[in-house]
Amino acid sequence: MVKKEISGLKRMIGKFASRQVIEKVGSEVNNMLEVVKVRDTLMLNSANTNYSFGGLHRVFQKAFKKLKIHERQIRDVLILGFGTGSIASILHEELGMECMITAVEKDPQVLKLGRKYFNTGRYTGLEIIEADAADFMAKNTRSFDLVIVDVYVDFEVPVSCETSEFVSGMEKCLNTGGMMLFNKLIYNHKARKEAAELEKKFETLNGKVSVIKVRESVVNKVIVLEKGKRQPVTSNQ
Repeated sequence: MVKKEISGLKRMIGKFASRQVIEKVGSEVNNMLEVVKVRDTLMLNSANTNYSFGGLHRVFQKAFKKLKIHERQIRDVLILGFGTGSIASILHEELGMECMITAVEKDPQVLKLGRKYFNTGRYTGLEIIEADAADFMAKNTRSFDLVIVDVYVDFEVPVSCETSEFVSGMEKCLNTGGMMLFNKLIYNHKARKEAAELEKKFETLNGKVSVIKVRESVVNKVIVLEKGKRQPVTSNQ
């Protein structure tokens, strides 16, 4: 990737005036992980993008507001790509939803940082599973009311999480009337093409498909499936 293609991602992390690096480490999954404090907010970044409590947090705040998640009857949630708990924080603490959360995170170093700096043990009804998202889905037999996919290694979604098998597996574990969200970062032509292919895979599933676009320096497309509702694809700005 050339420098201009990640310049927006760099700006998303580095635009703040007050930025204190708390800890910087590497892992087998991520070459670089960085816990930073911006004003009064702790966040987790990779080399080129935000993983938790920065721009990524705002993307899901806006998507959940657009979808009126807090008004839905959601008891069981699956989060693929837990990070250090942004989505759990929004659901439990900002929206006051009393839901059980199964969280899957592949990188043990991310989980360690989550416990050390983000108090991820504070959430009631949260089960954290250290596993690869695709491997977890291949073995999963449970069903959920809300499935959220935010699986990244730096700014890339693993190829295994964009296959037809993976997408259909998520729909199968979704209860009727439930909702599935897939976050896709659009930083260049390749990512835009991958997002379009993902939308086509969603359109083969049983339900209504919509796309929410959120701009945080670069564009995030949140592809949404509401199971059991068959309507044309719509796009929300």
